[in-house]
Amino acid sequence: MRKLNYEKLIENISNWIRDYVHAVNLRGVVVGISGGIDSAVTTNLCINGLGKENVQGLILPCESISQDLEDSKFVAEFLGVSAEVVDLTSSYNSLVKSFPSDVIKNKMALANIKPRLRMITLYSVAQSLGYLVGGTGNRTELAIGYFTKYGDIGNRSAFLH
Repeated sequence: MRKLNYEKLIENISNWIRDYVHAVNLRGVVVGISGGIDSAVTTNLCINGLGKENVQGLILPCESISQDLEDSKFVAEFLGVSAEVVDLTSSYNSLVKSFPSDVIKNKMALANIKPRLRMITLYSVAQSLGYLVGGTGNRTELAIGYFTKYGDIGNRSAFLH
């Protein structure tokens, strides 16, 4: 059985991120930091490739539990990356109030709004900074279809957009 060289893998991915960002004449990446493993690993790889000064974290709670917010802040602080909290709860609530009642009754339709709001925010901030959006999803979620179209999948198809 072949042993995987994780240090070399980390170096290769970090270099790829740096090369990709520079190839499109940009200087940084915006990453949504959820407090989970996927976003922590992605953020760290971006830091390795670009430096902390070129990685902007966004913490995007939307009717989230307080522990999720604390975990996100912890990850950002631990990695030493700048992270701004943008609470999307009021935007979500305003949007839902404007929907017809049949949409409001559909729990899946409502649940999918949250990742779409997060993606809108990530892309808006990234564009304003002249950055790319760093994808935080994993291959298993994509393979089994555990994602929201035009939401959390929006930053996974090519890792960086």
